[in-house]
Amino acid sequence: MQTITSKDNPKLKAVRALVRSKKDRQEASAFVMEGVRSLSALSDGSALPQYRLREIWVASDAVELAKDFAVPVYAVEPAVMEQLSDCQTSQGILGVVQYTQEPLTILPEKGNYLLVDGLTDPGNLGTLIRSAVAFGFSGVFLHGDTVEVFNPKTVRATMGALPFANVWKTDETVFQTLEQSGYDLISTVIHGGENLHTMKLGPKNVLVIGNEAHGVSAAVQQRATRSLSIPMSGNVESLNAAVAGSICMVAISG
Repeated sequence: MQTITSKDNPKLKAVRALVRSKKDRQEASAFVMEGVRSLSALSDGSALPQYRLREIWVASDAVELAKDFAVPVYAVEPAVMEQLSDCQTSQGILGVVQYTQEPLTILPEKGNYLLVDGLTDPGNLGTLIRSAVAFGFSGVFLHGDTVEVFNPKTVRATMGALPFANVWKTDETVFQTLEQSGYDLISTVIHGGENLHTMKLGPKNVLVIGNEAHGVSAAVQQRATRSLSIPMSGNVESLNAAVAGSICMVAISG
């Protein structure tokens, strides 16, 4: 374990940049994840191989949190850890995660995927990724102006599920790939879609969740092969995007 005392230390400045800057995260192919439970999957071999724990940063009054990690560990004053943390109150430990983008892979026989179209709230995206992992979805496509997956607020909202998720930033070519592979592109709409509770699903499905305010974009709706709606009482017009997406995913997963 190495103790870092200078605020101008290059390693410390690099971690601070990963927390604050999307550009730095993209250039380094790395991001920051906080909390022992979230980081444990990266050290016990259960996470997907594209996520690799590179180093641990820990508050000097909580060094015992880092005892089980077999990567370089750097200790800093608690006040410095608070500055590094994106949480309101630091959990005392964070890790730098190196990420390698895997090639886009579509399961040929059967599978469920989530396509997020223009979602802007990082908390919603993180919750949807967490649900996709929980309900056995094979991957998540980020389309349009969807918020960055490695935004610290997105990462935190996954509650440790991100290292188990295949995530791809996609362009228009993904629709041709899905069509050629025989997948149904199922757009969510507030009214007029098939009833989620009674619709019959095939073995290959891509659920589309759109922007919080405007829903699925017109361009993506035109490519959809089906649409679905969640039946609700007349007292509620719509649901939060993450809530609606999670309800749909548990239904689609069977």
